Amino acid sequence: MVQDTSLSTEMYLSKFADGSCGGWGIYETEGGSSSRAHEVNYADLEECSVLWATSVPAESMWCAVELNGTGHEPRSLAPEASTTRSQRAHKYPYAQSQHVGIQVKLYDREGIDGFKSTDVVTFVGILSAEPCSLDHHTTASVVDVPTLHVLFTQRHSPTVVPRPFPRLKRPSAEIYTIVSDDERPSALVADDNAQVREELVFWIAEEALGGDRVAAEWVLLSCIARVQSRHPPLLPPSLVISRFPPPPPVPSTISSTAVLTPTLSAILQLLLPLTHTLPLSLDTLNKSQFVPESKDEDLHAGILQLPKGTVLLVTEGGVREGQLLERGIFNVRALQDVMDAQTLPYLFPYSQFSFPTDISCIVLSEGRKSTFFRTDLNVPLRAPITPEVIAALYKPAEQVRLPSAEKLAAFRDLIVGARNGKVHVSEATSEHIQSEFVRERQSDRNLTADDLIRRMTISKLYALSLHEPTLNIETWQRAKSFDDARIAAIA
Repeated sequence: MVQDTSLSTEMYLSKFADGSCGGWGIYETEGGSSSRAHEVNYADLEECSVLWATSVPAESMWCAVELNGTGHEPRSLAPEASTTRSQRAHKYPYAQSQHVGIQVKLYDREGIDGFKSTDVVTFVGILSAEPCSLDHHTTASVVDVPTLHVLFTQRHSPTVVPRPFPRLKRPSAEIYTIVSDDERPSALVADDNAQVREELVFWIAEEALGGDRVAAEWVLLSCIARVQSRHPPLLPPSLVISRFPPPPPVPSTISSTAVLTPTLSAILQLLLPLTHTLPLSLDTLNKSQFVPESKDEDLHAGILQLPKGTVLLVTEGGVREGQLLERGIFNVRALQDVMDAQTLPYLFPYSQFSFPTDISCIVLSEGRKSTFFRTDLNVPLRAPITPEVIAALYKPAEQVRLPSAEKLAAFRDLIVGARNGKVHVSEATSEHIQSEFVRERQSDRNLTADDLIRRMTISKLYALSLHEPTLNIETWQRAKSFDDARIAAIA
């Protein structure tokens, strides 16, 4: 992930006097036959851009394995990097986690400006160890850091791993469709997406939500939501699952300061390429850095500096009585900005700028609504509150009952493909929605345009979850009834 684009550019000699290829130094190394220092043609000096990149925060293990291939360590870079892995840990959103930080030098100037903070990119090049450009601005001793001299790059979509929309069945045998002689036979056939969706919802409900299939459906819709447009704003709706029980007492074998993580976190990591769980407590809010901040011309990462396409699970089970300090209030406001406007502030010594994000937020709250945040959707958990059910809501990842490998792959295909998909609203469906809304507005003056926008957003997400490229009247009615039932449950 591109973490910092503010590093200073550098000069390098593109070629030597005899026409041979230059490199990332102005003068030739020992034993060469090219020009000496006084023979350098300064017209051959060119400029390279320098970035700081890190391991992809919030990347699921299965996503890393798929990108790197089996048999490769997802978090490692090279043996040379292992001794410097902890250097500049402040530039990784979760500094205590194992990660790689690396200086990236780009020599192809075309498209350099296209790299933005939190972009996920594959950089391929020559690995070395060199002084960091950031050290030019400090009095600290210069230490070599892993440096990648880039040969070429590959950008990634927000889902990181590609999946088709509509979804196609993964062949379990040699199944081919009959095509014309001019076409190549395909081993992909259409699949029953509704059945896969049904099984996915059932699995999420049984393993992570105490059997509540309604809450599981809303979690599914939140997992496939993304920023569709900024003008007008069509943003992913934030979701709170209210009435979610707090974690049971921590066993004596575990540190007293530890907080049990909801099983839903493990489920999301099995399904999504990018997801992170943020357990809130007063200590976390008052002491952690949620937003990136520039200190001494060095951009320190914040917890919310995450790649676009991340699903963020926020848990409030660790919040206890106490005082929320100034930093805590600022952190709450920053996360609220992500939910409301999909923007994240970056702090600089004399200014503050907001940059676009694309983070879907799911909040687990013990009360009737979130303690700290306004959310677009509120879904109360309807599960029996017994010690056995609460324990199941917080069971460790190794106790999750996994579906077959083929079924789990189908679940991932459905979710990731839906995040990439687009839904077209036919003219007939559009006219039906408008006339229906006018009739309802005549009988209920409390209905507003915001209600219509919410219904449209939910109905499109519902269609995406079924891998339907076109929103039809039947899906609209099902999604509308689904949302009406949610509102009734809150009341």
